[in-house]
Amino acid sequence: MLAILSRRDFNRGMENLYLSPDSKPSPPPLPVVEKTPWNIWWTLLWGVTLFCSFIAVQGVIAVIYMFNEGIFEEIAKSKDGLKRAELEGRLMDGDLVGIMSFAAIFAVCPLAWVIGKVKKPWGGWEYLGNAAVRWWKWPAWLAATYLLAAGFGLLAPSLGIDGMHESMVQMATTTDYPILLFLGVAIGAPLVEEFIFRGVLFRGWRGKSQLGLWVTLILTSAIWAVIHRQYEIEIISFIFVFGILLGLAREWTGNLWVPVAMHALNNGISVIVMLNTDFSA
Repeated sequence: MLAILSRRDFNRGMENLYLSPDSKPSPPPLPVVEKTPWNIWWTLLWGVTLFCSFIAVQGVIAVIYMFNEGIFEEIAKSKDGLKRAELEGRLMDGDLVGIMSFAAIFAVCPLAWVIGKVKKPWGGWEYLGNAAVRWWKWPAWLAATYLLAAGFGLLAPSLGIDGMHESMVQMATTTDYPILLFLGVAIGAPLVEEFIFRGVLFRGWRGKSQLGLWVTLILTSAIWAVIHRQYEIEIISFIFVFGILLGLAREWTGNLWVPVAMHALNNGISVIVMLNTDFSA
């Protein structure tokens, strides 16, 4: 009898060599949740929401500017009111454009991050695109941007584009603080537009089992080009092609900041040329 008890105690001790006899077994690990992005229609809705927030910020600042400059008072006193072209020209003040574009960063970019963050189990930056990028890819993509812009500049005269667009001339000649114009056009616009088009829209439409690469590239680039409808069709076509290049950079690097840098380079060069051109001649 003693021998039997000793064997039972021994066997029980071997079965629970590292756990006490009263310990409960731990549950099996939960299955890994597949990371699926927002579907096609939710992605479109989020894109519209981001664009509306961008317009809302610009609208609020424009209204404040119009009150400060007495434009509403001019409209009230004028029998015919201000013509649309005249009003749009007044609102193309370089300092105003810079402030509106830069201020939009603080509405659009955090909202885009939240859209990615609330889509479990994604993180905000991970959803937008924050993969590690080898150092040499940065100058390579920036060089591609410069070559595309330079090539378009050489072709522009043969395409019938003579000089800068009137909106660019208006901004350059009306700014009192060129740094504001630079911050808005070279920093604000690239951040806002890339977070929308190569960020939220690209991730959602390019996601697994949704739209393919080229459909996503064409859609995001076409919509981005159309919102620049103030330009001639030749410039809009360049913007479309540039959008394809930005989308390829986002796809092949997995990092949103690469197209942001490319966009900033392109716009930065444009602002520097605008500010150093003598329009009085």
